[in-house]
Amino acid sequence: MLDLELNTRKLEKAIRAVPIALRQELGKEFDHIQRSFLGTFRKTRLKGPPGIRGDGRKGLFGTFTRTMLVSPTIEGMGLEIFTNSKIAKIHETGGRVTATGGANLAVPLSDRTEMFTSRGKLKKRYKDPSKLKNTFEIVSRGKTFLAKNIGGEVKPLYVLKSHVALKPRLEFYRVWDSMQNKVFTYLNRAVDKSLKRFYSGQAW
Repeated sequence: MLDLELNTRKLEKAIRAVPIALRQELGKEFDHIQRSFLGTFRKTRLKGPPGIRGDGRKGLFGTFTRTMLVSPTIEGMGLEIFTNSKIAKIHETGGRVTATGGANLAVPLSDRTEMFTSRGKLKKRYKDPSKLKNTFEIVSRGKTFLAKNIGGEVKPLYVLKSHVALKPRLEFYRVWDSMQNKVFTYLNRAVDKSLKRFYSGQAW
Protein backbone atom coordinates (compact mmCIF):
# COMPACT_ATOMS: atom_id res chain seq x y z
CA MET A 1 0.00 0.00 0.00
CA LEU A 2 1.36 3.40 -1.01
CA ASP A 3 1.41 6.47 1.23
CA LEU A 4 -0.66 9.47 0.14
CA GLU A 5 1.46 12.08 1.91
CA LEU A 6 4.72 12.66 3.73
CA ASN A 7 4.51 12.18 7.50
CA THR A 8 5.90 15.58 8.46
CA ARG A 9 5.46 15.00 12.20
CA LYS A 10 7.77 11.99 12.14
CA LEU A 11 10.14 13.76 9.76
CA GLU A 12 10.56 16.73 12.08
CA LYS A 13 11.17 14.40 15.01
CA ALA A 14 13.83 12.47 13.07
CA ILE A 15 15.55 15.72 12.01
CA ARG A 16 15.85 16.73 15.67
CA ALA A 17 16.70 13.34 17.15
CA VAL A 18 18.74 11.45 14.56
CA PRO A 19 19.97 13.75 11.76
CA ILE A 20 22.93 11.52 10.85
CA ALA A 21 20.86 8.34 10.63
CA LEU A 22 18.16 10.20 8.69
CA ARG A 23 20.68 11.48 6.15
CA GLN A 24 21.95 7.93 5.62
CA GLU A 25 18.48 6.44 5.21
CA LEU A 26 17.33 9.26 2.92
CA GLY A 27 20.37 8.69 0.71
CA LYS A 28 19.36 5.03 0.28
CA GLU A 29 15.75 5.89 -0.48
CA PHE A 30 16.69 8.62 -2.97
CA ASP A 31 18.63 5.95 -4.84
CA HIS A 32 15.53 3.69 -4.83
CA ILE A 33 13.38 6.55 -6.08
CA GLN A 34 15.72 7.29 -8.98
CA ARG A 35 15.97 3.65 -10.02
CA SER A 36 12.23 3.12 -9.75
CA PHE A 37 11.41 6.22 -11.77
CA LEU A 38 13.91 5.48 -14.55
CA GLY A 39 12.72 1.87 -14.76
CA THR A 40 9.08 2.95 -15.09
CA PHE A 41 9.93 5.75 -17.51
CA ARG A 42 11.98 3.41 -19.69
CA LYS A 43 9.31 0.71 -19.73
CA THR A 44 6.31 2.95 -20.39
CA ARG A 45 7.66 5.76 -22.59
CA LEU A 46 10.75 4.49 -24.42
CA LYS A 47 9.56 1.15 -25.83
CA GLY A 48 7.60 2.58 -28.72
CA PRO A 49 3.98 3.77 -29.13
CA PRO A 50 2.32 5.44 -27.35
CA GLY A 51 5.78 6.72 -26.38
CA ILE A 52 8.91 6.76 -28.53
CA ARG A 53 11.63 4.21 -29.26
CA GLY A 54 14.86 4.87 -27.41
CA ASP A 55 15.30 2.52 -24.48
CA GLY A 56 18.86 1.43 -25.28
CA ARG A 57 21.99 2.85 -23.70
CA LYS A 58 22.85 4.32 -27.09
CA GLY A 59 19.33 5.64 -27.46
CA LEU A 60 17.54 8.46 -25.71
CA PHE A 61 17.56 6.60 -22.39
CA GLY A 62 21.35 6.72 -22.35
CA THR A 63 21.30 10.53 -22.31
CA PHE A 64 19.62 10.72 -18.90
CA THR A 65 21.76 11.29 -15.82
CA ARG A 66 20.85 10.85 -12.16
CA THR A 67 22.66 12.65 -9.36
CA MET A 68 22.30 13.19 -5.63
CA LEU A 69 22.20 16.71 -4.21
CA VAL A 70 24.75 16.69 -1.39
CA SER A 71 24.18 19.15 1.43
CA PRO A 72 25.36 19.64 5.01
CA THR A 73 21.67 19.95 5.99
CA ILE A 74 18.86 17.46 5.55
CA GLU A 75 16.66 20.16 4.03
CA GLY A 76 19.19 20.63 1.24
CA MET A 77 19.32 16.96 0.27
CA GLY A 78 17.63 15.85 -2.90
CA LEU A 79 17.98 14.20 -6.27
CA GLU A 80 18.08 15.20 -9.92
CA ILE A 81 17.26 13.24 -13.05
CA PHE A 82 17.91 15.17 -16.24
CA THR A 83 19.14 15.15 -19.81
CA ASN A 84 20.76 17.82 -21.98
CA SER A 85 19.41 16.18 -25.12
CA LYS A 86 17.62 18.59 -27.45
CA ILE A 87 15.86 15.59 -28.99
CA ALA A 88 14.42 14.63 -25.60
CA LYS A 89 13.17 18.17 -25.05
CA ILE A 90 11.32 18.32 -28.34
CA HIS A 91 9.77 14.89 -27.74
CA GLU A 92 8.62 16.16 -24.32
CA THR A 93 7.13 19.46 -25.46
CA GLY A 94 6.47 18.82 -29.14
CA GLY A 95 7.75 21.05 -31.90
CA ARG A 96 9.16 21.37 -35.36
CA VAL A 97 12.37 19.69 -36.51
CA THR A 98 14.18 21.09 -39.53
CA ALA A 99 17.31 19.94 -41.30
CA THR A 100 20.46 22.03 -41.13
CA GLY A 101 21.97 23.79 -44.11
CA GLY A 102 18.78 23.85 -46.12
CA ALA A 103 18.80 20.09 -46.70
CA ASN A 104 15.77 17.83 -46.42
CA LEU A 105 15.04 15.35 -43.66
CA ALA A 106 14.94 11.72 -44.77
CA VAL A 107 12.03 10.12 -42.88
CA PRO A 108 11.94 6.29 -43.07
CA LEU A 109 8.75 4.87 -44.52
CA SER A 110 7.06 2.74 -41.88
CA ASP A 111 5.64 0.29 -44.44
CA ARG A 112 9.19 -0.69 -45.46
CA THR A 113 9.27 -3.47 -42.88
CA GLU A 114 12.62 -4.76 -44.12
CA MET A 115 14.20 -1.58 -42.74
CA PHE A 116 13.09 -2.31 -39.18
CA THR A 117 13.81 -4.97 -36.59
CA SER A 118 11.09 -7.19 -35.16
CA ARG A 119 10.83 -4.71 -32.27
CA GLY A 120 10.18 -1.82 -34.65
CA LYS A 121 13.61 -0.20 -34.43
CA LEU A 122 15.33 1.14 -37.53
CA LYS A 123 18.15 -1.20 -38.53
CA LYS A 124 21.66 0.17 -38.22
CA ARG A 125 22.37 0.24 -41.95
CA TYR A 126 19.34 2.48 -42.55
CA LYS A 127 20.02 5.05 -39.79
CA ASP A 128 22.21 7.19 -42.05
CA PRO A 129 20.68 7.42 -45.56
CA SER A 130 23.80 9.22 -46.86
CA LYS A 131 25.80 6.01 -46.40
CA LEU A 132 23.45 3.89 -48.48
CA LYS A 133 24.85 3.20 -51.94
CA ASN A 134 23.04 3.68 -55.24
CA THR A 135 20.09 5.66 -53.91
CA PHE A 136 18.27 8.25 -55.99
CA GLU A 137 15.37 10.64 -55.70
CA ILE A 138 11.97 10.09 -57.29
CA VAL A 139 8.84 12.24 -57.24
CA SER A 140 5.40 10.72 -56.84
CA ARG A 141 2.10 12.51 -56.16
CA GLY A 142 3.90 15.71 -55.28
CA LYS A 143 6.24 14.10 -52.76
CA THR A 144 9.96 13.43 -53.10
CA PHE A 145 11.33 10.07 -52.02
CA LEU A 146 14.78 8.59 -51.63
CA ALA A 147 14.65 5.25 -53.40
CA LYS A 148 16.82 2.28 -54.26
CA ASN A 149 16.69 -0.41 -56.91
CA ILE A 150 16.22 -3.67 -55.01
CA GLY A 151 15.92 -6.88 -57.00
CA GLY A 152 15.01 -5.02 -60.15
CA GLU A 153 12.26 -3.04 -58.41
CA VAL A 154 12.42 0.63 -57.48
CA LYS A 155 11.52 0.90 -53.80
CA PRO A 156 11.07 4.20 -51.98
CA LEU A 157 12.80 4.00 -48.58
CA TYR A 158 12.46 7.52 -47.21
CA VAL A 159 10.23 10.50 -47.82
CA LEU A 160 12.14 13.79 -47.99
CA LYS A 161 10.66 16.66 -46.00
CA SER A 162 11.75 20.20 -45.21
CA HIS A 163 10.53 19.73 -41.65
CA VAL A 164 8.76 17.30 -39.34
CA ALA A 165 6.22 18.23 -36.65
CA LEU A 166 6.59 16.07 -33.54
CA LYS A 167 3.83 15.58 -30.99
CA PRO A 168 4.72 15.60 -27.26
CA ARG A 169 5.02 11.88 -26.50
CA LEU A 170 7.87 11.51 -24.00
CA GLU A 171 5.82 12.49 -20.90
CA PHE A 172 8.84 12.59 -18.59
CA TYR A 173 7.13 14.93 -16.11
CA ARG A 174 3.81 13.07 -16.23
CA VAL A 175 5.56 9.82 -15.26
CA TRP A 176 7.28 11.59 -12.37
CA ASP A 177 3.99 13.12 -11.16
CA SER A 178 2.30 9.70 -11.33
CA MET A 179 4.91 8.31 -8.91
CA GLN A 180 4.40 10.80 -6.08
CA ASN A 181 2.66 8.31 -3.78
CA LYS A 182 5.55 5.91 -4.25
CA VAL A 183 8.00 8.74 -3.49
CA PHE A 184 6.13 9.52 -0.24
CA THR A 185 6.28 5.82 0.67
CA TYR A 186 10.05 5.71 0.17
CA LEU A 187 10.63 8.91 2.16
CA ASN A 188 8.41 7.78 5.02
CA ARG A 189 10.29 4.51 5.06
CA ALA A 190 13.57 6.42 5.48
CA VAL A 191 12.11 8.33 8.42
CA ASP A 192 10.77 5.15 10.04
CA LYS A 193 14.10 3.36 9.65
CA SER A 194 16.05 6.24 11.19
CA LEU A 195 13.66 6.47 14.16
CA LYS A 196 13.84 2.71 14.62
CA ARG A 197 17.62 3.01 14.81
CA PHE A 198 17.19 5.76 17.41
CA TYR A 199 14.88 3.73 19.62
CA SER A 200 17.13 0.67 19.37
CA GLY A 201 20.23 2.70 20.18
CA GLN A 202 21.81 2.09 16.75
CA ALA A 203 21.52 5.59 15.33
CA TRP A 204 25.13 6.62 15.82
